[in-house]
Amino acid sequence: MEFTYESVNDALAAHHPLLSGEWSSLGWDENVATVIYMLESTGEDVTVTVDRNGTVTAPPELIAEMDEIQRLDEAWLSRA
Repeated sequence: MEFTYESVNDALAAHHPLLSGEWSSLGWDENVATVIYMLESTGEDVTVTVDRNGTVTAPPELIAEMDEIQRLDEAWLSRA
């Protein structure tokens, strides 16, 4: 895959819907795109990578946090 803002964001969204909009930094070199997120629970920055095949590698704690945010959003929307 060619790295562009759109292609990296699409790969992130395919991995988890919230990954495409919650990052703080995005960049790439010839081999890998690097995306930085801040964990809300600790304030720690964590790194997600996207390779040329579109494979996303993300820390489990970030995915768990995104799952919880999504669960809370869906619960709130179901009450509205």
